[in-house]
Amino acid sequence: MNGSQTTHWVRVARSFIADGFILVFAFLAGTLIRLGPEWAKDGYHFAQMLTLSVEEYWPGMLLGGLFFPSAVYVCGLYAPKSFHRGILPRFLLLGLCLVLTFWILAALFYLNFSTRIGRGVMLLSIIIGTVLVLLHHINSTLFRRSFRERCAILNLPQLEGFALAEIEQFLGPELAFCGFVLEKKVAMRFTATEEMPVLGTIEQLDTIIQDHEISKILCNADDLSDPRLYRKFCNLRYSGVEVTSMVQHCEEAHQYVPLNLVTPEWLLSASSMPHRFYIRKLKRAFDIMVSLGFILFLWPLMLLAALGVLVTSGRPIFYRQDRVGHFGRTFSVAKFRTMRNDAEKDGAKWSSAKGDSRVTLLGGFFRKYRIDELPQLINILRGEMSFVGPRPERPEFVEMLNETLELNPERLMVQPGLTGWAQVSYPYGASVEDAAHKLEYDLYYMKNMSLFLDLFILLDTVRTVLRGGASSEDIQRHNRYFLSALHDSAEEAPAAEAQP
Repeated sequence: MNGSQTTHWVRVARSFIADGFILVFAFLAGTLIRLGPEWAKDGYHFAQMLTLSVEEYWPGMLLGGLFFPSAVYVCGLYAPKSFHRGILPRFLLLGLCLVLTFWILAALFYLNFSTRIGRGVMLLSIIIGTVLVLLHHINSTLFRRSFRERCAILNLPQLEGFALAEIEQFLGPELAFCGFVLEKKVAMRFTATEEMPVLGTIEQLDTIIQDHEISKILCNADDLSDPRLYRKFCNLRYSGVEVTSMVQHCEEAHQYVPLNLVTPEWLLSASSMPHRFYIRKLKRAFDIMVSLGFILFLWPLMLLAALGVLVTSGRPIFYRQDRVGHFGRTFSVAKFRTMRNDAEKDGAKWSSAKGDSRVTLLGGFFRKYRIDELPQLINILRGEMSFVGPRPERPEFVEMLNETLELNPERLMVQPGLTGWAQVSYPYGASVEDAAHKLEYDLYYMKNMSLFLDLFILLDTVRTVLRGGASSEDIQRHNRYFLSALHDSAEEAPAAEAQP
């Protein structure tokens, strides 16, 4: 990951590792306490017993240290908005994750009795782990709720007339909006209110930052490249004040890239971000290992799915389609058939998640829980797809979208995926507008793709499958009218006056 856009994922990774470490520490502490009486008898004998216990218990410690934070992530408890919701629901979910973790550990260890953790150690570990996890999350919640960066919006008079709630929704829970900083001529015409104040003019920026304790400035991308402003911005950054464009903020706060804020400079920067070694070597190894693991684990489910299609709707079991992949290459994918055989007698059509009369008896269930996509694990092994990446579209849809969406060809610059950031972040799409929204998430992934992000997307995929698709709440994150106002540029607003 890269630059300022990694703050969100760094926080997620830090919390993930902390929870995993707490579970491992709880097992170690439980072992030490359980063997405490042996310490009083003979220190050497105690050390031997501790070493043997750790050697026996390490599979459980490792599994617990991975499973618990994974469950917490799947429940959405590392997301910024989760820290600003009710504390009781959050702690109930944490308790559920802990119970599930220890229940799975107990079930697995009794299947392999030789590696089971003793009941005394398990009980002590549960108590210690629960206390430490709750303390960790209480501290995180209180800190995230109390600490909000104070920010000002620079040189965006087109936001006049918007409600404070709309601006706060875009800024996210991590930022506290203080007001606008405008040019002198614009400030005189701007209708300020108590909720939407004008703090002053650009010439007074240094004083405004000190008086209002501003730590972050948001502005248009054009302002960042304005030669009359860049010196002032450089001075601010050296003094510890972050200056960020609106598109960069949207990446960090919401993890997508609004199409109407993308500039050629952004595209050039994004194309240079992904690590070449990861794309060429590590990602391919990751794809092979994960797809083989899923095939070995899910082959009974795939067999049942095939039998289900055969019994409920007859042959063929699989439905083959041409899809457009890396650099526009066409390849064939197989899916469990979810529609009638004559579903496209009138030509290719968008498929919808609900109310599609062409879907078979089991088809809706397969599509909701992504079971129909499992045969594409073979495409991953062939190297035609990756496990994580933009979803490959049909050639006829790609041609239409390329004509409609100027940035759609960018999706073809990386290997398509079985799952992806767009698939776990936005509900099932059945229109050009939905394709545009998903493209915003795909652009974010293309810029920030990494092994860590792929692992988190896999966990997001688990959540998406368990709840039967991405939540409709995600649509509300796209305030199109507000974002279009941000795009009203520089041509309509007066040029900035020269700065010293």
